[in-house]
Amino acid sequence: MEPKSSPDIAPNLAPDIAPDRYTRLKAIKDFGYDITWTDLANRTITIAGVGGLGMITADILARCGVGQLNLFDKDTVDTVNLNRIGFLESDIGKDKVSVIARNINQINPDVKTRPVHGDIMNFGVEDLFDEAVANSDAVLMGVDNYPARMFVNQKCINHKKPLFNAGVSRSALSGFVQSIFPGKTACLQCVARVKGTNENLERGASCVASLPTTFAIIAGIQTQETLKFLLGLGTVLDYITYNALTGDFHQFQTSRDPHCSACSTCDSDDDTDC
Repeated sequence: MEPKSSPDIAPNLAPDIAPDRYTRLKAIKDFGYDITWTDLANRTITIAGVGGLGMITADILARCGVGQLNLFDKDTVDTVNLNRIGFLESDIGKDKVSVIARNINQINPDVKTRPVHGDIMNFGVEDLFDEAVANSDAVLMGVDNYPARMFVNQKCINHKKPLFNAGVSRSALSGFVQSIFPGKTACLQCVARVKGTNENLERGASCVASLPTTFAIIAGIQTQETLKFLLGLGTVLDYITYNALTGDFHQFQTSRDPHCSACSTCDSDDDTDC
């Protein structure tokens, strides 16, 4: 007996509804969650840094159908970056933002990209970054040096924009994700740092090790929390750490520092910028 051919539609859809690239995503609603996935098409996200974390978050958000992605990074692709998800040998020497924008255009042409190559703290680029943050629904952290991270933190506080902060340790064996809502939750300056259990053993300059598995885990959580916020789905995490050596995840409840030099004067109930 010959097997019966299956109709070229998802089995849980009505026969008159043709599947599209978002069909499997929208199916979450079938499990009782009142979300409208197509709302993402009206959202704008700014990603500060498209390296190990930012390239993954940009990829996922594009596949999910976020309307516009503003991409900022000052670096070009080097040979040492080829262990990361998203770069090819033919990309060596090209601006990282241009490569990621190209990838996004191939992944989902519905998504508008705005790649900016340059240091967000430098004259000219800072104005573009400030404008992008002001007009975004959320910002994702992808830079790995302390001054730039604090700079992004302050920009988000100034414009009262949610910041989904994340980072991977120098050994690439631990990482964290923090959701920051200016005027409501602790900012990057308030928290300063929560240590992973293996970080006391780490020595070396920044970005010594780069393990794509750790970056994928942290970027996945960072993007998940962003999507939960955008869609009004579940409870957004406050602060979570991951230890690759033990497989442990730990959640923390942070508190705002009333004397924080970055956010203490920011009031979430005030409609004006901080």
